[in-house]
Amino acid sequence: MTDSTSDQPRARRHRRVQRAGAQGADPTPHLRPEAAEDDTDHSPSFGTNDEQLRRDVPPHY
Repeated sequence: MTDSTSDQPRARRHRRVQRAGAQGADPTPHLRPEAAEDDTDHSPSFGTNDEQLRRDVPPHY
């Protein structure tokens, strides 16, 4: 009177709930964003006053 299913241990089941995503959400994985470029001393709005401001610094700099 042995049952073949009772001899084997039961398979473990996931305990975490698996839910559907939020409505309207994109289920596809996102690609990594492009890396930013290295910083430079020249910003897009580089003007004539910027060079003077760099020279006129307090003595403790």
